[in-house]
Amino acid sequence: MKKWIGWAVAIILGIGAGAGGFVYYQMSSKVIRLTPETLKKMNEAVAAQNEDAIKRPPVRKLDVQPPNPLKNVYFGDTHVHTSLSFDSYLFGNRLGLEEAYRFAKGEPLRLKTGETMQLYRPLDFIAVTDHAESFGIFEACDDPSLNEEQKEFCRKFETPSLPFFVELKSSGIARPPKRVQGLCQDNEFCFEHGKTTWAKVRQMADKYNQPGLFTAFQAYEYSPMLKKNGMVHRNVIFRNSIAPDAAFSLYEAPTVTELWQALETHCTGGCEFLTIPHNMNFSWGVAYSGKTIDGDAYTKEDWALRGRSEPLAEIFQIKGNSECGVGAGSVDEECGFEQFWPVCGDGDTVDCVTPDSFAREGLKKGLELEGELGFNPLRFGFVGSTDTHNANAGDTEEFDWRGQNGVYASPAEKRLSGKLSPRKTAGRNPGGLAAVWAVENTRDALFDSMEKREAYATSGTRIRLRFFGGWDLDNEILNSPDMVSRSYEKGVPMGSVLNRENMAATPKFIVWAAKDPDAANLQRVQMVKGWVEKGKRREKVVDIACSNGLRPDPSTGRCPDNGAFVDLDTCRIPADAGNAEIKTIWEDKDFNPDHAAFYYVRVLENPTCRWSTYDAIRLGQKPREDLPPTVKERAWSSPIWYSPDTDTGTVSMADDPDPSTEENRG
Repeated sequence: MKKWIGWAVAIILGIGAGAGGFVYYQMSSKVIRLTPETLKKMNEAVAAQNEDAIKRPPVRKLDVQPPNPLKNVYFGDTHVHTSLSFDSYLFGNRLGLEEAYRFAKGEPLRLKTGETMQLYRPLDFIAVTDHAESFGIFEACDDPSLNEEQKEFCRKFETPSLPFFVELKSSGIARPPKRVQGLCQDNEFCFEHGKTTWAKVRQMADKYNQPGLFTAFQAYEYSPMLKKNGMVHRNVIFRNSIAPDAAFSLYEAPTVTELWQALETHCTGGCEFLTIPHNMNFSWGVAYSGKTIDGDAYTKEDWALRGRSEPLAEIFQIKGNSECGVGAGSVDEECGFEQFWPVCGDGDTVDCVTPDSFAREGLKKGLELEGELGFNPLRFGFVGSTDTHNANAGDTEEFDWRGQNGVYASPAEKRLSGKLSPRKTAGRNPGGLAAVWAVENTRDALFDSMEKREAYATSGTRIRLRFFGGWDLDNEILNSPDMVSRSYEKGVPMGSVLNRENMAATPKFIVWAAKDPDAANLQRVQMVKGWVEKGKRREKVVDIACSNGLRPDPSTGRCPDNGAFVDLDTCRIPADAGNAEIKTIWEDKDFNPDHAAFYYVRVLENPTCRWSTYDAIRLGQKPREDLPPTVKERAWSSPIWYSPDTDTGTVSMADDPDPSTEENRG
């Protein structure tokens, strides 16, 4: 029985870390029995919330866009958990795969607490990414051959309970070498149960996939754990219906290099995959350290494997911002956005961040590796997503967020309760979205663009953003009615590499951003540049366009105040502050053709109410003083790279996979 408990412990530690684990048990009651009386009290608390105090946009139908050779932008969520994930189920969520797909397409969902969740605009695509480590659990618990002790253990899952979680945790093991720890009679038996779950996941994605209308990817999450609930997790997404018959979890692939190797070995015959890391801010510096979770240094082959497997990184989600950190390689003040871990001090290794915890530093490390290896394995683009554990894909509206984890984050009084902590709901946010520029809304078209990194991240808003770089871009192109086609002709889009051409030329960048029609006006556009000079990582962040006809201050490089404000009693914002559209061209006048570099754009909205302020209004309270009352929603483009070496600028392991492995990938 001890081994059986140990197996469940490993799952909860590995997966619970992904959802914040037991830290969601911030209620006065550590055990929530979902009896009719309990549910009645929850429903009464929800009924007492003043939902009429919150102004909402009208609910809209899916906006179907016809194919476009110059590409449309599609918004989606590549990180969604349902009750099929063990942790989600343990914390009281009973909404499954079917509900997740219907929600993404616009249908409302009701939590057991009585709160209703609904997208005001359906998504264009999603990837449901339940934990592979969960696969097979429910089938095993239904197996008639289990003894009574095991059956009782399975029954306990029906009652969300902190003591039960602590019982499992205290019996725990660090990381199991194999999947089976006693539940299944043998490894093959347990592995087959997992195959059954994975087959259901794939079938459901195919059922809801509608080419041209709505895209559902076959996907799952790979979730190895670190001490103190740290994580270096990946979402695995397949191009089409051709995928391995098993989802490789930490039990089959204890390290991510073994995951990539397993995928390349078994993803054949037209099968293609990509992986997306997330919550680098929770990795305790492992994310871009160049080491596996076992502390083994990456080899050149490992870097090449990563380069051809991982074209994107999820830089924003419910558990915060993984773009950058103030004091962790950056002094950029906007790096503090929804960021809560302190910088590691001397001797600190957990519950803190280092430069290697953030994507921006990972991009700089890629420039260093380019000089060492002859290729850059860390040319990755950006996406945002939610990591919701409520099956509510893409539910990122601050005014309508109902928490991230079932009965432990709903209703509003519960979300606002407890001490402020990175691990508790009050410290979280609704998460972000993935935006992809693709010819049409199909698996192939979206996957092609994700591989090419022509994608970007948002903090949940639906800002539209174009970003091009080139040597011959100018104001005439910027102001042309065919700006997009000419920018493709004369330059390269986000996610691409600029080749070295005229030694006397300097790179120029065209940026076009349009506001989310249901959100605030745009405040400013920033350019982020990173490079390596004399062995040191360098960065520069400048405001390149301001709203309301303002210009950046020459001494600070920042835009002046545009007069935006937020009425915290009503969340009203002014209509005249900010722009609906910002279009600009920027030239890097400090360009050094000998320095490899990357550039990406960050677009900021005017401030709006944070979800916690909306909840305070629902409850007739003042916003909590220890929480930010407002947020500046934003979008981050994928980078454009410059390499002084034409060969590595156009061909790298990230951009042109090793032909010897291309056959393995299909």
